[in-house]
Amino acid sequence: MTDGIKKAVDYIKSNDAYIQKAIDLQCSVWRGEKTDMPPLALSCWLTEEQQSWLPWYNFKEIHFDNEKMFINGLREVLSTINGNYGRVPSMRANMGCGIVPSLFGNQQRLFEDIMPWLVDHAKKQDIENISENYNFSINDSVEFAAAMEHIEYMTEKLRKNNLTGKVFVYPLDLQGAIDTAHLIYGDTIFYDFYDDPDFTHHLLKLSNKSIYFALDECFKRIEKSGEYIAHYNSVIMPKNTGGIKISEDTTTLLSPPLIDEFAKPYLHEILEYFNGGYVHYCGKNDHLLDVVLDESLVYGINFGNPEKHDMIKILEICRKNKKVYYGTINKKDGENLFDYFTRILEPSYDRETGCFYIIPEYGCNLNERENVIGEFERAVEYIIKNI
Repeated sequence: MTDGIKKAVDYIKSNDAYIQKAIDLQCSVWRGEKTDMPPLALSCWLTEEQQSWLPWYNFKEIHFDNEKMFINGLREVLSTINGNYGRVPSMRANMGCGIVPSLFGNQQRLFEDIMPWLVDHAKKQDIENISENYNFSINDSVEFAAAMEHIEYMTEKLRKNNLTGKVFVYPLDLQGAIDTAHLIYGDTIFYDFYDDPDFTHHLLKLSNKSIYFALDECFKRIEKSGEYIAHYNSVIMPKNTGGIKISEDTTTLLSPPLIDEFAKPYLHEILEYFNGGYVHYCGKNDHLLDVVLDESLVYGINFGNPEKHDMIKILEICRKNKKVYYGTINKKDGENLFDYFTRILEPSYDRETGCFYIIPEYGCNLNERENVIGEFERAVEYIIKNI
């Protein structure tokens, strides 16, 4: 195992020259600055030799094991290093979206082949008995305490291997207020939006407070968190844009009036507390999109289901609203790389300012890397000269 870790670390160090350039370029895009090109968040899948360096552990095995969690993270980092272009390597305590809601007392169920999940939920009376002045503690959840140990372990291992500032630790999975409340309380929340709105607001206030606590604890332990916040072994944001990611998946199920009353103000409060960030959601909800675009502290958008959207229209809207689209965009059947990159970059390019409002993700085999980069750069050059 030690030999495998050394091979992985040596490989990262021998290919780390691009990382600071990728960091600077991504941060320029998030700040709305003119760039010669946008960053392509490129990953290349591990070769058979690289896969032999380190084992892969299932979700149940890593949950409470610092070393196994780190090794899985290190394996994932190798795919970003293989890309060796515009993607920024990072790892996290990968403990599922119920890790922050576990502060309310119920722990997640663990599975080998799927992410942990909160099957059990808090009772309404117990939630009502929690004061909005309650101060959360690391020890409110065995899982959350373990997550902090994971972050400390990863941070120390990266420091000892002189990878600080090259490979980042990123925060726990952060759901927005609605998602967090849904995980804490369960599906009954959909009734209480109507039947007991006062209780629902109480729960959402507590959800926000747990979010502030959880991320503050993460940032205390994550090196460089005063400068940058990384996410998903791919993207990085400058801290002056807040840097957080908020998921609003449950929110896509709500009507416009419910979004306006229960989602919008709490989203704003989270963003205000951390000074901004980007919003992710799966599914499609046009009113939610309007709310996100209207929020000045949202710097970008990420979709879990880009195929559900007219992405060219979305990219144009993002450019007009000066929001970055970060993530994957599907290729058309039979579409060549130059046409694909031109299609997604053109609506993201503001010719008056020279700014790109996109950080596209793309994955390929290592032997395809040079061609992908060549076609991407050719598309960028074409757009700047002709659009």
